[in-house]
Amino acid sequence: MSTKTGRNIKADIIRGFAIITVVTGHCIQHGNGLAFYEGSLYWSDKLYQFIYSFHMPLFMLLAGWFAYFSMKKLEGDRKKQWRFLGKRVITYVTPIFLWTVFEFVRGYLLNKKLGNETIGFPEIIPQFLTYFITNLWFLWAVLVCLFIVFVMHFYLKDNVILYALGFLVLFVLPDGYNLGVYKFLMPYYIGAFYVNMYKDRLAATSVGKKTAELYGNKRWLYLVIIGIIFAGLFVFYNERAFIYLSGYKLTTDTWYKQLIVDIYRMIIGFAGSGFFIILFDTLAETFKSYKWPVLTTFGRNSLGVYILQGYFILIGMVRITNDLEPDTVRVLVESICICAISLITTMILDKIPIIRCLVGKPFLKGEK
Repeated sequence: MSTKTGRNIKADIIRGFAIITVVTGHCIQHGNGLAFYEGSLYWSDKLYQFIYSFHMPLFMLLAGWFAYFSMKKLEGDRKKQWRFLGKRVITYVTPIFLWTVFEFVRGYLLNKKLGNETIGFPEIIPQFLTYFITNLWFLWAVLVCLFIVFVMHFYLKDNVILYALGFLVLFVLPDGYNLGVYKFLMPYYIGAFYVNMYKDRLAATSVGKKTAELYGNKRWLYLVIIGIIFAGLFVFYNERAFIYLSGYKLTTDTWYKQLIVDIYRMIIGFAGSGFFIILFDTLAETFKSYKWPVLTTFGRNSLGVYILQGYFILIGMVRITNDLEPDTVRVLVESICICAISLITTMILDKIPIIRCLVGKPFLKGEK
């Protein structure tokens, strides 16, 4: 299913759903009152755990899948390849840099207003650089994965041994500066890239043909099976499963426990993502005439919503919710409001040349 502009409707539906879960997760964390946040009670919130078990892996699967389509057009042309990579770097790094500048200017003005001491220019540089390389971490994660696949695909002939060695090395590399999160998300991006690359070859095998035929006729069966697997895995989800708490690197004393957590987290990410991909694929095929306008609009603007929602939550919403008690219904209302405000702002900024780079769009309309 594609639009007249060539966009994949199913992918936009899934992106739209995923970005709404991102906002909801952040509203659970920051919108249940200051005591709830400072006590880190969100780690034990079941809806929060459910969302975080799959939502970022889902985004990375989509990113890796569509990265192959982009790179496929660049085969044999070195100039186009590096031009493509350069444009992606500009698209992702520009909003990170500009929003980091915004954060530091806002912090400086706030400190001046409160009468706090402000640091000088030489001292601010290392702080700025540290924040810059950790701010809007998901954009960095996509960029890191893209660069790895780019080099492996165009220059190292998709060497399986190098990938295997790299995967093993990840277990001993440090987790600082968001590296733990990048390591966690790499298998989804890389896996989706190569499944897309080899899908025709896989589909030509006898097993592939039977699987595709069964899926075409009985999508709901696949949905039920993977749903049961996802639900069964989620029963064991706890605070240790959060990458932000347990990290990725194998520790020296309890390395085997960490390895179990890493493997479990990876599997449930694939299971949860697979469930929602099949769910929305099934729904889209069942209701072919329905265009899913809300989800597709969020999907087309998911990057901008991701960038803006954090600022609307932290600068605006928490001022209202800090003194409130936890309430699920109110959090859902907060999520709807933040989603709407972030989407509308993204769509407005998208129409303004140059400024649109703040929401992850090319400087000029029509650029790719």
